[in-house]
Amino acid sequence: MTTRRLLFLAFFLLLPLAPQAGRISDQVSMDVEATGPVLFSHYRHLEKLGNNCVHCHNGIFHILRAQNPRVSMKEMAEGKSCGACHNGRKAFSVESNCSRCHPTREVKFPVPDAGDVLFSHEFHTAAFGCGDCHPDLFRPASGNPPVTMSQMEEGRSCGACHDGGGAFGVTENCERCHAM
Repeated sequence: MTTRRLLFLAFFLLLPLAPQAGRISDQVSMDVEATGPVLFSHYRHLEKLGNNCVHCHNGIFHILRAQNPRVSMKEMAEGKSCGACHNGRKAFSVESNCSRCHPTREVKFPVPDAGDVLFSHEFHTAAFGCGDCHPDLFRPASGNPPVTMSQMEEGRSCGACHDGGGAFGVTENCERCHAM
């Protein structure tokens, strides 16, 4: 009976702490129109900063996400928002290695009549910067309008680079893009 009472007492003593335990969600997804969502990890940053929330809140970031202004990468490079720490001295710079914050993935474009196209970000980002394609040629999320081969031959979409000069042309060697 004593063990039961102790468990009952412990339960009610610890109950007020339960809401505090889940107060900070680790992953925060920030929508970025030009590049797609950025996943921010509170836990990773708190680990580096010694659980010091006021290091960022409410000076650099407002605790209410809706009250944080949208900032461009140029403004971040000038020290605003993430750039206050991610400046190449305190932490990696916002001006290099986009994929550390903006995750890339292989993109599959279904093409029923010619075989699906698997676009490799890894291959392309080894030679080009993200800004070479995003957001002017492609939105970084789903919802890009379908493009015909004729439109690509006129320089739209993949055809902006795959013109036979900068890269192999879209009319050459279909198997390089389409799974046959």
